Amino acid sequence: MRPTEAPRPYLVRSRFATTGLMCVPSVAAEIDRLARPYLTVEPGLAGPGDWQVGAGLPATPGAVPEPVRALGEPTVEYAVDHAARRLFHLAPEGPAWACQSLLRATRAVHRSAAARGGMLFLHAGLVELNGLGVALVGGSRAGKTSFVMAAVLDGQGVMVCNDDVSLSADETGRGVLGAGWPRSVSVRLDTLDLLFGPERARAVQDGLTHPANATLPSLRASGVERHGTALIYPWEYADLLKTEIGRSARVDALVHLSLADAPDEAELSAVAPRERAALLDRHVLDTPNKHLNIFGHAPDPRIPLRTRDALTALPTFRFRYVFRDVRREVDRLGAHLRAALPVV
Repeated sequence: MRPTEAPRPYLVRSRFATTGLMCVPSVAAEIDRLARPYLTVEPGLAGPGDWQVGAGLPATPGAVPEPVRALGEPTVEYAVDHAARRLFHLAPEGPAWACQSLLRATRAVHRSAAARGGMLFLHAGLVELNGLGVALVGGSRAGKTSFVMAAVLDGQGVMVCNDDVSLSADETGRGVLGAGWPRSVSVRLDTLDLLFGPERARAVQDGLTHPANATLPSLRASGVERHGTALIYPWEYADLLKTEIGRSARVDALVHLSLADAPDEAELSAVAPRERAALLDRHVLDTPNKHLNIFGHAPDPRIPLRTRDALTALPTFRFRYVFRDVRREVDRLGAHLRAALPVV
């Protein structure tokens, strides 16, 4: 960070909210790159009722500590002044962590606003696969990110998000629209090996810029994360896979994804309408953010129910695939969906 830089005001906009950002220009420029295409960053002053997040500023007297502890990362220290609607990044120091911390806080404010507006948040990725919007539903280690990366690498797909998609029923109440968010992609190291080969995978890891990548190897060494993971920012993901990132997409089908241990355990089958609601409800998120659910997010409960009803009306499938054959399995699912759901 250049010593001559001083914090300046910026506005961050989404379809759900406008928030303020106070930071030095170099950090704002990097946040702008990290937030695309989901959020826009431009010079300007926040409105009197807007939340403002900042770094390099003294916390106001009314601010209280709000630490965030994510697995494998150092604790991120915030101070929050709820009356003044201001949040301050305090630590870790340095521009890389300031970018990551401010973007995380900004995303949390906007996702909370989306929840208040009735968006339903689902533990799922969203990809456009051969022109069809496919929500890949599943918990951690279900194979969502590996599948999306393989689809994009083969030129068949466009990623909207790899996890925690937000969804809303359209004006008709029958269709569903999904929106992505600026967040790093957590990818297994053996996924990088599988898709790119070990030598290029090591080069990819060496070029990643998320500051937590310096500490994540400790999770593998301790046995907490058996395969090891790396965090890839969306712009790095787009460069690596030579693709674009989609901001939103129509959802044409839900696919409940999981990994099979052997080929004879692989499965591709339709989910009966009577089973869809219970299967979906297992993966609906109770809160819009993994951290920093401090901005209020309770909607009119009738609005998410409308989206839930629209989701359960969509064609729904179970798909268990073998990890080592992921590129072939992308073709298999794509062919099945093309036959079952022809693109209009």
